[in-house]
Amino acid sequence: MSVKIIKAIVQRLFVLALLTAPFYALANDDKITATRYYTNFPQSKGNYNGISSASDGLIYYVLCSGDLDIGAQMYSYNPENDQIKHLADLTEAVGEKQIKAIPQGKSHVKFYEYEGKLYFATHVDFYTHVDGKEIMGIPPEGYLPYQGGHLLSYDMTSGEIEDLGVASPSKGGVLALTMDRTRGRLYGITWPSGDVFRYDVKAKEGKALGKFFADGEEGNGDRFQVLSRSLSVNEVNGSVFFANSTGQIFEYILEKDEVEKVTHENLKKDYFGTLTSRSMGYQWRQSIWSDYDKMIYGVHLETEYLFRINPETRKAEIIDRLASETTKRAGVNGYGVSLGLVFGHDNHTLYHISHAYPSAAEFEEFGPKAVDELRLKNHHLISYDLKNHKYADLGEIAFEGGSEPIHVNSLTLGLDGVFYALATIELEDGSQTTDLISFSNPAQ
Repeated sequence: MSVKIIKAIVQRLFVLALLTAPFYALANDDKITATRYYTNFPQSKGNYNGISSASDGLIYYVLCSGDLDIGAQMYSYNPENDQIKHLADLTEAVGEKQIKAIPQGKSHVKFYEYEGKLYFATHVDFYTHVDGKEIMGIPPEGYLPYQGGHLLSYDMTSGEIEDLGVASPSKGGVLALTMDRTRGRLYGITWPSGDVFRYDVKAKEGKALGKFFADGEEGNGDRFQVLSRSLSVNEVNGSVFFANSTGQIFEYILEKDEVEKVTHENLKKDYFGTLTSRSMGYQWRQSIWSDYDKMIYGVHLETEYLFRINPETRKAEIIDRLASETTKRAGVNGYGVSLGLVFGHDNHTLYHISHAYPSAAEFEEFGPKAVDELRLKNHHLISYDLKNHKYADLGEIAFEGGSEPIHVNSLTLGLDGVFYALATIELEDGSQTTDLISFSNPAQ
């Protein structure tokens, strides 16, 4: 038998194997080794955004706390000397340490650098659950209610934190925040009512812009809407885009200083499935402004489709699916995009963290329970090159020894080219903590 015939047979057998393989057997099994850091904050739990790289080379982050007496803490990490520094107790920073109120237990937003300062905000992390719904924590006897999420600035030279005040008269926590770093203006959404606001950092003046999410996450029946976790600024003209769960797109018009509904486009796309009563529906999970092509990119939660909005035409366009290879091969939705979405230093490659469907090896290890066992683990780093229209699943993030980070909902890229995130980590005694992790880019 000739070599040519043998090659043809091998090729056909390979194709046949691909067509008949179980859907979960076609995974990218590459591992990205992560390093875990030890901030030593015992109350640390859960994180959403809360981390950013700054021009001084440091990584700034907040560890949250659901404790009634100890709130969130702010830190910096210096990659050059491998040192972690405690910067602030956020409850103390806003002057509430001694009043015995529900504390500033969380920061749910990134840090935004502007003229030597980092701007960010606080959020509540003490909740009450009623009929399966998470509501603002009801203060126990002897405690005051939550006093409202604050806007803050941190001077990177002096280390001074300035309290810019409560973000909204409704005294909700700040769930989403963005900044127009050309004009020095903050824009945000509060939880649970969904108030949209703006704040001019030079004039030190804010304004409530209205409600665009029915009654938000404190609403009942058809007045309940899951709130957006992200807004994005058009850096060209200062407009701001966000969406709600029904797919309506809204734009803040700088010249008018008000929000308008985009009337000729929406995000109610067949690609995104259907709206359920407790889902984020048709809005993005995370969004980001692109300096490369002056577009706003968003990733849908359940389907993980990457799409973009053209700020000039207000039209939305589906780009590609950023789910992991295992998720796409399995043909499933609902694994969900994290809040981790950043641009690489080339300015045209997006990096995204995906909660991935189990691989073949994981099905062998866990059997039919693999899906439930790994639902909050199995994080893959996904890249998408806008310039070359190229998707890649770069592999699964795991610690040396095989354990995995849990529920990663943050991501930043340091000046050193290393990715940093906040993740829940399983300890040897079976308990969990949340801390800083890092991992290199395997594509470099």
